[in-house]
Amino acid sequence: MSLSQVLEVALGLALTYYLMGLVVSWMSQIVMTILETRGRALEGILKRIVGGKSLGQLISMPQIRSLAPVRYQGWRSLFSRDVKLVEKRIEKIPVSNLLDAFFNLTQLDLAASSDELVELINKLPQSEGKTELLRLVNSGVTSVVELRAKIALWFDGLMKQAADMFTALARRYVILFSLALTLILGVDSIDLFRQLWATPDMRAIASVKAQAYIDQYGYDAETDTLLAELEELTIRIGWSSALKNAPPTEPFGDFAKFWFWKSIGLLFTAVAVAQGAPFWYDLLRKMTTVKSPASTPQHSEEAPAGLTSSPGPEITSRAYG
Repeated sequence: MSLSQVLEVALGLALTYYLMGLVVSWMSQIVMTILETRGRALEGILKRIVGGKSLGQLISMPQIRSLAPVRYQGWRSLFSRDVKLVEKRIEKIPVSNLLDAFFNLTQLDLAASSDELVELINKLPQSEGKTELLRLVNSGVTSVVELRAKIALWFDGLMKQAADMFTALARRYVILFSLALTLILGVDSIDLFRQLWATPDMRAIASVKAQAYIDQYGYDAETDTLLAELEELTIRIGWSSALKNAPPTEPFGDFAKFWFWKSIGLLFTAVAVAQGAPFWYDLLRKMTTVKSPASTPQHSEEAPAGLTSSPGPEITSRAYG
């Protein structure tokens, strides 16, 4: 056993997880775009602010409506002479826009005294926004200017909650698609490790491909290329290999043992892939640097813009505020 052999095995494993992670990220992006996951998460927060009955009115305010993304109505619109565009769910709202829309909707800016302010607040439908306004007024806030400042801080916190909510939803899709892709391909980490360890040619190919992805593709690999590379790497360790090597049902002990370890290997793969392509990209970059420091170009310690080490699409509080 040599350090080079261990490193090449690790490169093969990491490259497989990286490629699968890219496919999972691609699938998650498509599904979340179709389902408008980011917009739905934001609407859940807006509903808390004004209540369900007033949600449509808040979204229709010009300060917010103007932020709605415009998309093709359907795939047929791409080839139609008359392009049809539709507004989708709003995905991000700066706190300043939300604050103006909220105060215009509730007409709190018209209050000339603290008594008028309380009267206008009491007329609002029941919601967390109304509760927060009453709490602030009861705590001594009497001017509209001060009330706007306090509510702005609350909105900022809610936008961060919306970001966290979307992150959780994105994470769920990544986990589900990681498990689904693992089961579809039948990628067993234990079997992959054994084949990489026992096959020098397989290790060499994986090592070369890992270096190529770091140098040429990174996060920008095309889908067709990505799927072709993944198929080439996993074809020897998929379900065809498992069915060919599976022992007969008798004796049952050997049969059960084989599928037990197969299940463990599949589970390990799903967990590894769910860590996200950026995680494995960073690991691949470090391992290729160790393996060939002279030929590996210098890369920034940070992931490329637009991607983080979190699984799935990047999401921060700035996405909503």
